[in-house]
Formats: sequence, C-alpha cells, structure tokens
Amino acid sequence: MERRSGFLTFLAALIPGVGYMYLGLIKRGVQALMLFLLIEPVCRLLSIGYLSDIIQFPFWCFTFFDTFSIARKLDRGEYVPDSEFIFKRYTEGTMGQFSANISRNFLIYFAYALIIIGSLAIVDKLFNGYEIYSLIKSYISTYFFPVLFVLAGVYLLLKNKQ
Repeated sequence: MERRSGFLTFLAALIPGVGYMYLGLIKRGVQALMLFLLIEPVCRLLSIGYLSDIIQFPFWCFTFFDTFSIARKLDRGEYVPDSEFIFKRYTEGTMGQFSANISRNFLIYFAYALIIIGSLAIVDKLFNGYEIYSLIKSYISTYFFPVLFVLAGVYLLLKNKQ
C-alpha cells in the first residue's frame, strides 16, 4: 500500500477534520470539522463563550492524535471504515440504525454535560453584570490551561513514584 506523506498528514491534522479527509475519511472529517466550528457559536449562544476554548482544545487534541493513529492503521493495510464521528462506537445495527445497546456510560456522561452546560448558562444569565462575576470569568479563561497543565504534571510525577 502506498504510504502517505507524514508532513502532509501533520499539516492536515492541524485543522480538526481535515486530517481525516486527507486520509480519505470524508464523512468523519466533515463531521469533525463542523463540530469544531460549531463549538464557539453554540457556547456564545448559551452565554458561556468563555468556555469555548476550554472545550475546543481537548477536541483538537483528540482529532490531531486520532488522525495519526488512523494513518498508522492505514499504512499497515488495516481497513478503517468511514463511520460516523460522534456515534461510531455506538452504531452497530444493520443499515446504520442506532442500536438499542447504546453504552449506558455514554448516556450518563452526556446527561451530566447537558446539566453542567445548562447550569453555567443559567448562572451567567443571573450574575452577568456583577464585577466579581466578570473577574471570575476572566480568571477562568486566563488561568485554566496553565493550572490544568501544572496539575497534570504533578499527577504524572506522583503516579510515576508509586
């Protein structure tokens, strides 16, 4: 099988979904790109626009590294279906029907995400205009990732000692 250019794969993977499209997975790539582009407008619509970067970054990381994982599979000659991006692990019915055995954990996490997003939107509507609330929002958007990286590093160091 013809090997793809690693540099072109890297460049395509920098934009969520485009890496999938470069690998020939058009359906998955278009869905990933649309999801990535919709995160910010949906967050702004819900008045939680300050969280859009916090949501987009892990999504970008996932698609970036998943693109390389799929490229390795394709280079080994494995078959990678152009399946749905979101529900690819949960669609096992015939003719693409949504199977009845959807993961219970997925539904629970999805329910928690909806509750958290809705609660944040309500809090934003209630406290918008208060100076302390604006200060807290600015601290979250400014310091979330650095604190997250420090905590992840400390966790990995402590886990490595055990």
